Amino acid sequence: MKKKLVSVVLSAAMCASMLVGCGGTTDTAKEDTTAKEETTDEEDTADAGEKTDAAASTDFSGEELSILVSAGWMDNRYDETIARFEETYDVTVDLQAIPADQYDDLLQSKLTTDSCADIFWISSNPFAVDSVIVDPAKYCIDFSDAEWKDIMPEARQASCKAADGKLYGLQIWHNSPEYVMVYNKTMFEEMKLTVPTTYDEMLAVCEKIAAEGVTPWFMPGADGWQHPLAFFQIGGVYEETTPGLYDGLNNNTATFANNEKMLEVLNQYKELSDKGYFGEDWIGTDSSNMQNEFGDRNCAMAMANSSYIKQLQDETGSTDEFGLFLIPLGDNDTYPTNPAGPTMFGYKGTEHPELVEEFFKFVTQTESLQEILDNSPSYTNLDVNDDKIEQHWLPEEEAFMATVDKTKMATSVLQTGTKYTNDYWMDWSADMVAFCQGTMEANDVLTNMDANRAEAAGVAGDDAWK
Repeated sequence: MKKKLVSVVLSAAMCASMLVGCGGTTDTAKEDTTAKEETTDEEDTADAGEKTDAAASTDFSGEELSILVSAGWMDNRYDETIARFEETYDVTVDLQAIPADQYDDLLQSKLTTDSCADIFWISSNPFAVDSVIVDPAKYCIDFSDAEWKDIMPEARQASCKAADGKLYGLQIWHNSPEYVMVYNKTMFEEMKLTVPTTYDEMLAVCEKIAAEGVTPWFMPGADGWQHPLAFFQIGGVYEETTPGLYDGLNNNTATFANNEKMLEVLNQYKELSDKGYFGEDWIGTDSSNMQNEFGDRNCAMAMANSSYIKQLQDETGSTDEFGLFLIPLGDNDTYPTNPAGPTMFGYKGTEHPELVEEFFKFVTQTESLQEILDNSPSYTNLDVNDDKIEQHWLPEEEAFMATVDKTKMATSVLQTGTKYTNDYWMDWSADMVAFCQGTMEANDVLTNMDANRAEAAGVAGDDAWK
């Protein structure tokens, strides 16, 4: 594999990332077994020649394709596909993986100085293309007529489009339950605990677990990006409590400040923190040891993607069983629907536009999609319109999904269902810590988000804020 990996090691800061087999299929429908048995050697040779000719129809030999991405968004899951792409077209892929806490600033600098990589990534949602890239028509290749676009479900296409209605990005992401509560089912059974569905029940469960010398809810505050999930993943309960809230926030007729349900959730969060249920010094604890904490039975619960169960079983050797339940802050019973995720874009200023377009086409073929899924370190499925993909759903995921009321899945999580909110994730993160430390009031946390969103709206020229 010729891929060049550039890993920029910079001073550590809070991670702003948000946002993760066997078998494989080809990128064309497989012929039935009988037909394959009847294929002659001459036909095989002819087919191979046709594929080579197709790949060589445009000569990219010797070209280099650069990709700028936040660390963790591609990982090893793209390695096989990139290697095949390089071999097929005799090119080199220069993969520039940037630490997440530095990525956004670097990307903006690259775009504004006309020095961006051929392909760049952002964490996108239905509002992010305009708010993050600001001028997508200037910086992005228009893929509105691309033959591969319908591989994405409509909800994912919405995260790849700008306000002008044009499709600029490609999002290949999973459809697992994102950042729900993962819990040690065996430990719960041993302690005769019932899965909590309300905040009061959660408080009682935490009290009993803590009494056994176990951290009830492992919260890695030092990562910066994780602890805000407890507030934002339950967006459905805010909308359910105040119908029309999302529209109001998006049209500047409603605010975070003084929202009673949001204040309730923040105060519940602080109560859990004050009681030590997130662990001693959770603010200074990062996620690097979370697997070991689960494996050593030092914690009972944590927020994680559902596929985290697979990692626990594979990497810790734990024989315990694990399960999933909804985050119960604010008595939430809504599902964290989130048609968002890491998304790649073609840079309009590239010197290799045809090669960029070919890469997007290549990674959306069935063979590539299967490779990406099979090589994923954690995710068990891809949210794509391709029935030939062999998905790897966990039994725990399927069991959890069956317990959730389908009518509770209509509202997106708060950070991607409202404009400009996700842009200030790390600011919110710091404010939550200040609130838990007693140096800020709960409503000040909400007021700061309103001020930040207004600032972003002004930069974007949003008429609702004029």
